[in-house]
Amino acid sequence: MTLDHTIIRLSHNPEGFKDNADDLTADMFESDLPIQHSHDYFADDETGLYVGVWDTTEMIEAAAPYAMDEFMVVIEGAAVIRNNTTNTSETILAGESFIIPREYDCQWQQTGYLRKFYVIADKSLTDENSKPTAKGIVKFPTKTDLGNNVYYKSADQQFVAGAFKGNIAESPITTISTRRFIYLKSGYLTLRDTHLTEYHFKAGDAFLLTGTQVFCRASEEISHHYVELS
Repeated sequence: MTLDHTIIRLSHNPEGFKDNADDLTADMFESDLPIQHSHDYFADDETGLYVGVWDTTEMIEAAAPYAMDEFMVVIEGAAVIRNNTTNTSETILAGESFIIPREYDCQWQQTGYLRKFYVIADKSLTDENSKPTAKGIVKFPTKTDLGNNVYYKSADQQFVAGAFKGNIAESPITTISTRRFIYLKSGYLTLRDTHLTEYHFKAGDAFLLTGTQVFCRASEEISHHYVELS
């Protein structure tokens, strides 16, 4: 797909987000149908990559192995994911990040409203017979260690997620061969895209890098959660 800019800022509340609800069917849930909305900031059906914002009202999804690798940041509310094998649950709170790995047998049990950022690598990106590379959800630590910390790699190594904490000096123009989603946890930075448009980011902001860009300025130390998509 062709993009006008190589840096895409994600909003917590995209324009027109609530205008059109997602199409849902009864077989997707063990509860009454919720109301859900999705907004893709990046969608590529050919490679199966999707980045955007999603929300839902209270619901219980049908229990089943997860059909994709998905990284999420909870913006509002709390997510509860049940392991269908052990019947135990994990809760992820607002501001926290986590991954549901492809083929993980689980059930989303949502109490109250939830909104999240998502980064999806759909099944078209991975081997249909691949096994999950994690035994459960991958919940990112609340505190980030110095350096680059990789928390998850998909079976095909094309979906890599982790956290970074450290200093970023002003850098020359850099060409990247992967797309990279970043959720800034602390600090600030300014990036400039191929059109020389500047973007200013602070803690709590999310964005997607899709090509050539330059790091212009940053605070003395930043930390962020990221996903690299080959």
